[in-house]
Amino acid sequence: MKPLDMKDIAIIDAFPVYNCERKVLNVGCGDGRIDFHLAIMGYRVHAFDSKPYDTWVDGKNLTFQKADIFEAQNLPSASIVICSQVLEHLKEWKRALPILIGLTEIRLVITIPYRKSFNGSGGVHCNFWDDRASGEFKDIHEFQTLCHPYAVSISKIRTKLKDAKTDKYDYLIIVDKRQDYTRGPQ
Repeated sequence: MKPLDMKDIAIIDAFPVYNCERKVLNVGCGDGRIDFHLAIMGYRVHAFDSKPYDTWVDGKNLTFQKADIFEAQNLPSASIVICSQVLEHLKEWKRALPILIGLTEIRLVITIPYRKSFNGSGGVHCNFWDDRASGEFKDIHEFQTLCHPYAVSISKIRTKLKDAKTDKYDYLIIVDKRQDYTRGPQ
């Protein structure tokens, strides 16, 4: 099993700690690295990606499935939904976001690269975000508008220790459905 990196740890740290089932849906799970760790930690994980990986092995508390995010009506909802390093690959990322929110019962955790950090690793990126829109960069704060009425937190995180010496970050976006501003705190 591959070790967790700093981004994986930040994702897990973003999980709610109270009043939450330990049920996770990982959208675009890739090779399943974080999913194996979550299953060992006692989470029930349903992970999917648009292409299967040789590393996928179902186990106790863990199932993998080949599926497309735009066909999410066949996917189970979960207390926690992870979508890490996926939206930068989707031309229709704004169409995917409401699907992700619909699958989420409590908390949605998204990671995407800052600007062109890590561009090219794992496929072609067609979306780039920055702290404000300019040129080819989309404004990261647009997530707050698109995820309204829920609370949204956006922060920058490092992926590896060596990235601290460079301008490489990921954005960590947390959408909490318990904080619905049309109904007040839950």
